[in-house]
Amino acid sequence: MRRFQHRLQCPFILNDIPLMTSSKSLILSIFTFGVFFLPNFLSATDVGFFVLNSKAPERDQPIAFSHKLHVSQNGVACQYCHLYARRSYSSGVPPVSTCVGCHGSNQMKLVQPNSPEVNKMRDYWEKGEPIPWAKVHDIPDYVRFPHKRHINADSNRLIESAGKGCDMEKNPRSLECRLMQFKMGGDMRCESCHGNVSQMEVVKVVDKSFGGMGWCMQCHLQVEGAVERKRTGSTLLGWFNAKQLDQAREKKMHMVNAKGFHNPNMNDCYTCHY
Repeated sequence: MRRFQHRLQCPFILNDIPLMTSSKSLILSIFTFGVFFLPNFLSATDVGFFVLNSKAPERDQPIAFSHKLHVSQNGVACQYCHLYARRSYSSGVPPVSTCVGCHGSNQMKLVQPNSPEVNKMRDYWEKGEPIPWAKVHDIPDYVRFPHKRHINADSNRLIESAGKGCDMEKNPRSLECRLMQFKMGGDMRCESCHGNVSQMEVVKVVDKSFGGMGWCMQCHLQVEGAVERKRTGSTLLGWFNAKQLDQAREKKMHMVNAKGFHNPNMNDCYTCHY
C-alpha cells in the first residue's frame, strides 16, 4: 500500500516537517497533552498531585439560611443541625423537623414568626416535603469521606509539630491553621475543612483544591507514622517509596498483620477509592 507523506499544518511548531499520517497524529496528541493538560496536572498543589482545581460557585438555595446568624449570633453548634456527622459517613442535611423544633409550625409560630424565609420552611413542613437544599461541598462519587471518623478521630495521632506556626490573621486557611483547628475539635474541627462557616451568610467552598487527593493528603501526611511521606515533592511516588522502606514501623503500628498483608487503614488507597 502506498504511504502518503504530507506536511503538518500547525502554526506553532513542526510547520515544515514531512510526517507520516500516524506520526502526525501521535505528535499532535503529545503536543496537545503537554500544552493543555500537563501543566494543570503537575502544578495542582504543593504536595504535587491531582486536585479538583476549581472553586465551586455560590449556589442558589430554596431558603436564605444564614449560618452566621444561627452559629455566631445564636450559638447553635454545627452538630445540632448536622446531627449525622458524628455517627455516619455523611453529615446529613438537617430534616425540617429540626427547624420546626425552634421556629414552630404555621399553627404555632415561635422564633421569627413573621420572617418570610422561615415561613417558607413552615410551608415545606405543612406539605410534608424536605427542603431541596443545593449541595455546596461536593466530592466525586468515587471518593469516600467518612465524617464520623474525622469528627471522632483522636487528635493525638497527629505529629507533634502539626498546627505550629499558624497565623489566623494572615493566612487562616494554611495547612498549619487547619491542623490547629482539627486538634481543637468541636465546631473548629468542622471549620478545618469547611472554612469559617460561622461568619458566612451564604455557605461557599473556600479552598480551591477542596475534595482533591492532594488536599486530603496534606493532613494525612501529618499523622504519626506517615512523617516519612511528608514533602516528598511527588505525593504518589513518595507514598509508595515510603511504604517499601518502613515495613518494620508499620508492623509495630499493627498496619501489617503477621502474614505481611496490609490491614485496611487510612494509608491505603482503597480506604478512600472503592
